[in-house]
Amino acid sequence: MHDRIAELAGLRAELATCKNGPRETWRDKTDEVQAQIDRVRGELDEAAEALETQSTTLADGGQDVRAAEAAVEARRIRAVLAEGEDDGARAPLPKRGKRTAQAAKAPENASGGGS
Repeated sequence: MHDRIAELAGLRAELATCKNGPRETWRDKTDEVQAQIDRVRGELDEAAEALETQSTTLADGGQDVRAAEAAVEARRIRAVLAEGEDDGARAPLPKRGKRTAQAAKAPENASGGGS
């Protein structure tokens, strides 16, 4: 399951690059990447449903610990799926200028005397 979650994260990053990247040719691949995201999301959704069913079955059989583990994994998958639902509404970050480090201020002498 971890590999599917990692694949989804990578595809989301690739989609962001396609939409916001500097090259026009990348924008042509947006539909292909979105299709792959939909495929992986479907697989994760099926896995979450199977874990939820397994959790219910285990709980009915008195195996509370294993049921809880399956329920936690299902919730984790659902949370990952929910992360990407509002990504389309999010605007790209504004461009920022170059930031340089500033030197630290010299400590002030509280006694007012010289050295």
